[in-house]
Amino acid sequence: MTRISSVEVLQVIPVLDKVKERTRGCTSMAEAAQNLTDLLYAQYSQSIVLVRMFATVPFRELPPANRAFVTNLAQGHNIMHLMADDTLVLSLLGTHGAQHAWNDRRKSAGHVGIPLVSSTFVDRIPMMSRLLKEVGLSLDWIDSRDITIMLSAMGRTAGVFHVQNAATAVDQQGRKIIAAQDFVAANHVQTVFGLGGGYVTNRVFVTLIVFCREEVAKSQAALFTSLITTFKANTTSLATPGAFFER
Repeated sequence: MTRISSVEVLQVIPVLDKVKERTRGCTSMAEAAQNLTDLLYAQYSQSIVLVRMFATVPFRELPPANRAFVTNLAQGHNIMHLMADDTLVLSLLGTHGAQHAWNDRRKSAGHVGIPLVSSTFVDRIPMMSRLLKEVGLSLDWIDSRDITIMLSAMGRTAGVFHVQNAATAVDQQGRKIIAAQDFVAANHVQTVFGLGGGYVTNRVFVTLIVFCREEVAKSQAALFTSLITTFKANTTSLATPGAFFER
């Protein structure tokens, strides 16, 4: 079994073929995202501690349990007055990891969804703030509510979010980028990387986050950017109201 740190570009092609197969014919984005995370973990279980996929979903489109979680989060941070039905929530769609509880998005206790209500609020979460910026989704549009900025970002080639050493990396404010240091220590997480991309026509952005138990160079992580392109190609029709989650 190949480790992510040593994978070569030609070895990614068969994985892309499997992604196409596993995401074709899905009835919801959540189903497709779960299939993708299941596949990646099975393919690179020697490297991956946890892999998760998120998408921006309008608040009104969230299942009741997700809406309740986001509402409680917003109330706890005194940002409920900023929430609206069309507020985009970076929502967990698929997850697979070394612990059984990590294999079902419904069992997530703290990462169900992050409301993108203001750049200030998002910036309080170092990993998500840096992730969105590095994969190409600037936070400017959140405050201005200018969707053209977001759509312009989606039209560009996405970058790669990369934290070489999850235990020591800090941002410009001196905060640990990966705030959950208990999770990092308990699971020997070394490198974290993320990939992202958007559906230009329907204002949805998806991102994949991979927590690795080995050091992975940014150039290696970049080999997997085509995963997002492949996922989007097979799920464009699902990135619409009513098809984000299973009914």
